[in-house]
Order: sequence, then C-alpha cells, then structure tokens
Amino acid sequence: MSEAPAETTPAATASPETALLETALLEIRGLQVAFGGFRAIDGVDLTVGRGELRFLIGPNGAGKTTLIDVITGLTKPTAGTVRFEGLDLAGRREHEIVRLGVGRTFQTSVVFEELTVLENLDLAASFRRPLWSLLRRGRGVSEEVAAALETIGLTSLARSRAGVLSHGQRQWLEIGMLIVQRPRLLLLDEPVAGMASDERERTGELLTEIARDHTVIVVEHDMDFLRRYASQVTVLHEGKVLMEGSVDEVRADPHVQEIYLGRAREDAEDAVR
Repeated sequence: MSEAPAETTPAATASPETALLETALLEIRGLQVAFGGFRAIDGVDLTVGRGELRFLIGPNGAGKTTLIDVITGLTKPTAGTVRFEGLDLAGRREHEIVRLGVGRTFQTSVVFEELTVLENLDLAASFRRPLWSLLRRGRGVSEEVAAALETIGLTSLARSRAGVLSHGQRQWLEIGMLIVQRPRLLLLDEPVAGMASDERERTGELLTEIARDHTVIVVEHDMDFLRRYASQVTVLHEGKVLMEGSVDEVRADPHVQEIYLGRAREDAEDAVR
C-alpha cells in the first residue's frame, strides 16, 4: 500500500513592506536631531529601496535638508540609526560616506567656474581613479566622462568654462560630477529651484534617466514638478514623517493639503501686511 503524498504548504507571499526591506539600500530608524531644545528631526523612520526615485517634500523647517545632512555625515544624529547597504553611517566622516557610494548636491550649485565643463567632470572622476591613471589624464576623454556629458546634455559645451553656463546647466554639471564618482545613492537638494520652465522639464527627464542606474532621493517643494516626475513620495512635517505614498495619494491627503494651503495663506497674508 503506497503512502499518501505529503501535503505541501504554499509559499508565503512577502508583503510590500517586507519586500522593500529585503531590497533596501537606505534604512533610517528612530532618527532624532536636536539643536539645543529644538528637535529638527523627531523620530524619523525611512526605507528607500534600490533603484528607487524617492521625492522628499514638506514646508520650510520640516527637516528635509537636515535629514540629508545626517545621511551624508554633515550633521550628527542625537539618536537613531542610518544604515546604507547594512553599514551604520553614524560616526563616519563625510569623505568616508562619499567613498561608500553616497553623493549629494546642494541648493546652490558647486562647480569650478574657471575650469571647463570637461575639466570639472574629469576632476570629479579622478576621485575614484588610481594614482597611475591620473598621470594619463591628458590623453583624451575617458568613457565615463563622455557618457556623463551625454547624459547631462552638455557635450556641445564640453570645452566651455563652467562660469558661462546657465543656472540649469550648472545644476546638470553638478549632477554629472556626482555620476562620474559612481555613487549608488544620489541626494539632490531642490535641483529645480530658480530654473526656467524648459530647464525644469529637462531636469525632470534627467532625474528619470539617472534613476535607471542609481537610487535617487530628491528634496523638493514644487508640487507641479512632483506631480509630473515623482512616483513615491515621503512627506515631512515638523521633523516627522507625516505620510508616504504615491503622488496621487499625497495630493489627495487632507493633512498635506492643510500644510501647503495653510502655509500659502499665511504667506499671502504676510505679503499684504
């Protein structure tokens, strides 16, 4: 008499939260940053998956830039953990975090105005080059620099001084200077602030393109730009995560509407006083 086949249990399907944790590049838990008696960051939990384009929004003073400063080592946390690819970033110096694969831009672009676009990119690329290769820098344009020029749309301006670039072009150059350093995580602080409409559109396309090969976190205020280019959004308010979700979910949330519309009413009232 043959034995009955053993019963099999269907494999459990991982929840979206579990799947994200398994593919997480950046994990922040219980993060706090205090300046005197003021808590700029108050218990933030944040998980960003590999290959994700995440937008981080919130009114002025919400803690967005402070959060970026903590991730990059510019500001030390009061409590909590920040893990990048499982490594705790707490206590590491800024250059150590850069070498781990974390790059950032600031609200004001930082480029070398007297150098050409090509020279800016080549200088940035030398960060990860071995010493022997630096002796050969005058022998042509490296593949990584040529690829970055193409990506940021500045190939035709490669021999132009960075000082003559428009505001938007400077931002693209700075993003290119990050790309050639081969980061796995890019942190961009208000990349379209002050741009003309055509530059904003090109920047949105650029963010979408680089997110194919990198994980990107974008700090932004502009809800229209957000609507066009964001997929996953985290909203900060008074140092805490107010909500996370899709663009449509965020735009429809009454608390988010109150924060932005309420702040807009206050600004309008101040303007007429």
